[in-house]
Amino acid sequence: MNLKIYSGESSEELVEVLKTAITRRSLIIILGECRVDYEGRAASRLEVGERVVIIKQDGALLVHRPYGYSPVNWQPSTVVIEVAFKPSVGLVIHAVRDKPREYLTVVFIRVGLVIIGELVDQGEFTMYLEERDMRDILAENPWIIEEDLRVLGVEKPIGEGYVDIYAIDKSGRHVLIELKRITATREAALQLYRYVEIYKKEYGETPRGILIAPSFSPTTLETLTRLGLEYKYVDLKKLWEFFKKRESKRVSLQEFSKRK
Repeated sequence: MNLKIYSGESSEELVEVLKTAITRRSLIIILGECRVDYEGRAASRLEVGERVVIIKQDGALLVHRPYGYSPVNWQPSTVVIEVAFKPSVGLVIHAVRDKPREYLTVVFIRVGLVIIGELVDQGEFTMYLEERDMRDILAENPWIIEEDLRVLGVEKPIGEGYVDIYAIDKSGRHVLIELKRITATREAALQLYRYVEIYKKEYGETPRGILIAPSFSPTTLETLTRLGLEYKYVDLKKLWEFFKKRESKRVSLQEFSKRK
């Protein structure tokens, strides 16, 4: 980690520092008093206030207010970022994005602190989905569990509990599917067994029981086999890809609805 801190420099001096940092694709953090204008798919103006502006090493630009976790303005990886000092205006950062065409302009009236450096991050990111997201993805794509499996419902009441997915297989046999987004324990196997036994008493037939998880403890596998239950490993990374595609489609539909 190599960081340099600038405080007390004039705006003219900071312009050259920022230009060099942008050319080198460095991380830039600016604390100061600024206003922000945006023009693109819509238009907005944020009047003067004290804020944090971050330009990441891939060109993404974010403007944060002193509260809240989301940026008030942002620009994804940006094609052009220009910096200039205008005596009657201030230190100006102008970011342009091509697709879609968007313009974000940040004008600093006063700069208190600038941090510039390069961070190295090669860590692998694994997204742990919520069980309900995992459930919905598998319910929408039951072939991931088993070919020709047809989902009849989710969160089906069984006794005092709810089984995650209720389905029927290609032979016409009903299937109770329980999900765990972390390592499945022996208790998860016993919970599924209770659902199977309750279902058998209520409906007079023995359903298949399948426990799905990214991993299973040895005692869990032993318990499942002893109780005549099934299990299936699921790759959370693959489910995450399905989740991203689904959310992308949802956002696209929302944007389409707004335009109409």
